[in-house]
Order: sequence, then C-alpha cells, then structure tokens
Amino acid sequence: MTQKEVGIALLTLLCLLVPAVQADQQPPLLAMSFSPATRLLVVSPHPDDETLGAGGLIQRVLHAGGAVKVVFMTSGDGFPVGVTSARHVQHPQAQDYREYGRLRQEEAKQALAILGVSTKKVAFLGFPDSGLCPLQMTYQIDNGRNYLSPFTLEDRPPTADVVLPRTEYNGEDLTKELTWVLSRFRPTLVVTVHPLDRHPDHCATYRFVSEALHALPKDNTAVHPTLLTFLVHFGNWWPMLSRDRAEQQLHLPQNFPEAEATWRSFPLSPAEMQTKRQALMQYHSQMLVMGQYLLNFVQTNELFAIEPQGMQDVPQQMPWPCCPKENR
Repeated sequence: MTQKEVGIALLTLLCLLVPAVQADQQPPLLAMSFSPATRLLVVSPHPDDETLGAGGLIQRVLHAGGAVKVVFMTSGDGFPVGVTSARHVQHPQAQDYREYGRLRQEEAKQALAILGVSTKKVAFLGFPDSGLCPLQMTYQIDNGRNYLSPFTLEDRPPTADVVLPRTEYNGEDLTKELTWVLSRFRPTLVVTVHPLDRHPDHCATYRFVSEALHALPKDNTAVHPTLLTFLVHFGNWWPMLSRDRAEQQLHLPQNFPEAEATWRSFPLSPAEMQTKRQALMQYHSQMLVMGQYLLNFVQTNELFAIEPQGMQDVPQQMPWPCCPKENR
C-alpha cells in the first residue's frame, strides 16, 4: 500500500473509534408483517454485516414462508489486520488478500445456511473492499479508467462473481449489476446499511442501492420495495456493552444526529437470538480480531430506519459523512 492509502485507512479507523454511547430511549416497534409474498433483499457491504444488522429479520421472513436473497458488495478482502491474523503472514501480498476474500465468502455461506438462506440465494459481486467510495466519487463512469484495488491488485471482479459481462471496477458497472439484481429478484423489502454509518464502504453501499432503485424503469410497477437501513459503525466500537449488560436491548448511539422518529425496534425471540449468534460464530476470521464487538449485536432486538418515501429518487442529495476527502 502507498503512504496515501495507509493514511486513508488510519483516517477511517479514527472515524470508527470516535466515542459513542447508547441512548436510553427505545424507538417504537417495527409494525411490519411478513407472508409467503414477502421478498427480502439484503445488500451487505461485507460478509458479516448482513447478520449483524438483519440476522433476526432474515429468520423471521423465512419462517413466514417468504423469500430471501443476500447480495455482498465486496468479499471483505481488503482488511490487512484480518489477513495477517488469518493467514499468519506479516506482509500480505495480493494473493493473500484474494485467498482471504474467498475464505470470507465461504464463511458467509455457512453463516447464512444457519439462518436458513441457501447458497443459491447468495450473490457476491466482488467489488473492491475499501474501494466503494472511490467508485462513487472518482471512478463513476465506465470509460476505461477503472479503480485498481491496492490489496488484490485487481481492476474487475473475479470471474466467478461477475453478474453481467465485461463488468469492471467503476460506479456505473456496480449500479448496473445492482439494478439487474433488483429487476430479477423483485423484492418487496430491501435492507441495507444506513447512510450515516461511519465506515466508507457502508455509506457508499447505501448510495449505490439508492441509485440502483432510482435506475429502475418508472413503469416497473412490480418493483417498488420498502427500504430499511441498519447501523453497524458509529464510533468507539458501538454497541459494545459491559458483560453484565449482554443480551439487552440495542439502542441508537446517544449522539446519533438523525431524529429517532424514523427508527423502529424489531424484537427477537430467544431462539432467533441464539441462531443469530451461531451464524456470527461462522465468521471465524472476524472472530479472531473483533469477536466481542460482533457478538454485541446479538441483543433482544434489531434496529431499522424506515426510509422516507421517495428518498431513493434523489440520490444526489445524500450526505457524505464518511468518505475520505481524497475520494470526494
């Protein structure tokens, strides 16, 4: 990695570690029923985010007879600390990062199988980990100038992950692939990360999802899903709790800037909590470096923000709190 790329990585880490504590007030309950007609699409930045934010919701939809598809924007291959720990190498090379991405894909399949999602309903788009902000801000257009991952040294998804032919690392191609997935799966409910999540790949994922929804034909009356979002990163390893507060309610960070009126609490049963925990435990590579953090998302509820009607029609107005200035 270059000195600039190391600096961006450190800036991201500092943003994630800004102090944050949980608010005491609990949002209203999520008033949403599920049936065999429910079609849930979860768009996750990395393997594990889908279970952290929506592991209980996934189970509930499947239990009601609905359909679930999970799409991963990246395979989480650009995580130097994780690669060093999992592969026992001090100076990872491009091949180490690629192998780490394949490892995380297998972990995701195992985790989702425990939640009840078959491998056929899991898609890995293979876009660059720690590279989604550059795809939004610098490499937006499919003009032959594509982003090169400083980790895998690739400028396009692995062949096995390609959804559409000639897909490369640029924002236009990523939006096309998401739009294709939406058109084919026809979800009634889309769940992804919140735009104020402080991880660059997370806020960029929200923007790509919004743009893909916006790109759907206006006369496609069959695809007008409800959009829910969840939070994973908001400073100081939120929502880390003390041991004596384990398996309590998940609350928003106390200093979260958005009004709580859009947030809803989704209660989980003890069985759903246990299954969510078992699914997270399949992410062995992540448990090595942040296990306690991950398990703190196994609480008696999950939190979702209800997207204001029509917000996905104006993606240019989305805030950009988490992308490094170098990518804007």
